[in-house]
Amino acid sequence: MKTLILAYGNRDREDDGAGWHILDNFCQHFGLETPQFPGESLEIPQHSLRLFYLFQLLPEMAEDIADYEQVIFIDAHNSEQLPDLIFEDLQATSGHSAFTHHLAAGELLAICQTLTGSHPKAKMLSVRGFSFQFKQELSAQTARLVQQASRALLEELIET
Repeated sequence: MKTLILAYGNRDREDDGAGWHILDNFCQHFGLETPQFPGESLEIPQHSLRLFYLFQLLPEMAEDIADYEQVIFIDAHNSEQLPDLIFEDLQATSGHSAFTHHLAAGELLAICQTLTGSHPKAKMLSVRGFSFQFKQELSAQTARLVQQASRALLEELIET
């Protein structure tokens, strides 16, 4: 299955960078070079996989995601009402999101649906962020969640 993994968030804002840290764990597990800067990606053709790191989702990405059968969005959230670790199917939606970036993943899927008539199967993998200061290290709570999320991502991709 042609899969795109989109990890996003600002690594310089502590837990906001959780998506990148999950992507980094994934890459380290397979001995791959992790994309370091927003906009960088890594193709793994033998597994029909592309890993992409961004600061945030952008509406113009809708046509790009249409090229994939599956997209896994990885981000931090800051909601006390959501579980600390989320890994669930994602549908096209419009409206406000508890995730920390302005364009929600469901909204990007909705734009893709509008432009192309369909959207890829999608999942959201998110961990709760507890601190968003100007530093690159994760808070202890989010670091533990990143480890759990990284294992969940590996298990998901092994099953597909």
